[in-house]
Amino acid sequence: MLTNLFSNSVGEALKATLVSWSLWSAIIATISVIGLGFFLTVKGLLNKDWEKAFTRLVMLVGLPALALNGFLNDVTIEELKSELSVIMIGFIFYLVMTMGAKVFFYKYEKDIQDTLSMCIALGSTTFFGIPLITAIFPKDGPTTANNFNIPYRIFLYSLGFSIMSKKNVATTNSGFLTRKEIKIQLQNLPPIEQVEFLQTQKALRQEILLTQAPERKKIRNQNLKQIFLNPILIATFLGFFIWATQLIPGIKVVQYGDTKAFSPLRIDLLFPPIKSILSTLAAICTPLAWISIGMTIAKGNVKKAMKSKVVWYATGIRVFLVPIVALVFVTLFAWIGTASGAWQITSIQLTVILIMAATPPANVVVAYAINYDKQPELASNVTTLSTLAAIITMPIWVVVGTAIGSTTLFAS
Repeated sequence: MLTNLFSNSVGEALKATLVSWSLWSAIIATISVIGLGFFLTVKGLLNKDWEKAFTRLVMLVGLPALALNGFLNDVTIEELKSELSVIMIGFIFYLVMTMGAKVFFYKYEKDIQDTLSMCIALGSTTFFGIPLITAIFPKDGPTTANNFNIPYRIFLYSLGFSIMSKKNVATTNSGFLTRKEIKIQLQNLPPIEQVEFLQTQKALRQEILLTQAPERKKIRNQNLKQIFLNPILIATFLGFFIWATQLIPGIKVVQYGDTKAFSPLRIDLLFPPIKSILSTLAAICTPLAWISIGMTIAKGNVKKAMKSKVVWYATGIRVFLVPIVALVFVTLFAWIGTASGAWQITSIQLTVILIMAATPPANVVVAYAINYDKQPELASNVTTLSTLAAIITMPIWVVVGTAIGSTTLFAS
């Protein structure tokens, strides 16, 4: 069975990948433009403050256009089932990562655990991953990337926010202690005083929660807005709806001249200039994102990041171990789908997911760390070093995805 699974096609796929100029051109272009952004920022030719403007333009205009444009294609029932399996993989993967990543940092204090676990669980899939995927797989890559990003964004703005906004070293000024501190304190008290101490702590906890309730409600509402009013997510859901509803029997009723009938929801076919507008806006996404990444590296303290063993440890997990976890999940789903005949995962989908899993930490996680004073410098250093490492390791994961994707578990 293993012989059939890992046949000569793996070697042929590896050879084809390693000599593929389309792949290496995309990777070299990525490194070159990121390097250009770094160089221009270091030399003062680009203002460091422009990075925020570039990022905002990409997030509000470029990536939503790219997301919607990626779904304006014909679809088959097999492709729909395949993409739904990608979404399922995403939900399971991010649930496991956000809930289980702390195991790698159990020796550290709680704030460091929370920050580093979210740094390795939630990567910069939108800003770092999608532009690279679009450059390597311009036709099929964006659709899979945006579908995989649906659960990512839900976890980023829900569980990720909940973990990062939680105050672990709670208000000692008010006399409220953490669970660990309470446990230590109880060991030094007689039984009668233990009961009184626990009651006092419970009352303090309720008082603090009551005081913080309005602020927490306000923040929660803001976070819900970030989930449901996010331009990229709206464009993704809209695009997925247009894409999937093409399979409804009898919906293809619009026809221009001798052209094939199509769904009235296909806005690109209904009014062709829309396709040109979306393509033009999507085109700004990749170069601006790469230049912004270079500017981010220039702003970071690379030397300081490289001196920290904790930063190296977290970076290694982020760019090596997390993609391996993703590879295991995708391979398992591919095996289940192939064995049951329910769905098939393609080689491109595998590689796209590996690229998304190998990205550096999300900027939103760093923003959380800054806003809630949870080791912001550590989060920033991990992001800086992981970004450099991801630029180097990304070609490796593309080759790995292509090689494993050539086995009989995956469709071509």
